[in-house]
Amino acid sequence: MGWTSYHATHYRRGQIDRKAECDSYFLEGLNTGYYAVLKSAMVGSVYYAAVMNLKRYGKEKPDGTRSVEDIPEAERRIWGVVFLTAVDRNEYFNFSYKDISEDMGPCESKCPVSILKLLSPTDSEWANEWRARCQEYAEKQKSPNALRNLPIGAVIRYKTGDGVTVELEKHKPAYQFERPFWYRAESHSYVPAKRIPDDYEIVSR
Repeated sequence: MGWTSYHATHYRRGQIDRKAECDSYFLEGLNTGYYAVLKSAMVGSVYYAAVMNLKRYGKEKPDGTRSVEDIPEAERRIWGVVFLTAVDRNEYFNFSYKDISEDMGPCESKCPVSILKLLSPTDSEWANEWRARCQEYAEKQKSPNALRNLPIGAVIRYKTGDGVTVELEKHKPAYQFERPFWYRAESHSYVPAKRIPDDYEIVSR
């Protein structure tokens, strides 16, 4: 599916609450009562959630219509969902999302383990492969060499695809950043952690 844009209705501290906007996709409007969001989280700009189906269409009637019925508790399935999100504060349609179910094999694979543990078993090869990638990412985050675990002042180095060497220092929270960020001194800029390749070299801690 493509991207959907609209004017946000959920705000927190003056900023669009991306998590609440994505939760509302399942809990409000035409979907009210059809789903339950058991747990959700934002990882950067990506939303992850464990969603349970509560209702389904019944058998087709002679007139071609179908009634909506509650799914028995024992038959309810919990599945994973990923939403890519974007915000444009200068436009009326200031919130955009792209929803992807786990059986579509999302590229984004940083779903928290606490959400993965809630998901029902599935025969979907793509969903299981996605869950495995998420588990692998979670294991890597436990390493002392993971970006998040390196101390303030640590320096890393890597090469870009065109052979340029980039050196970054982990800077304490400052300016517009509420969390530590990776500072590139030569250009007085910063590089988002998600853009740092996995093959970086640790120069110093």
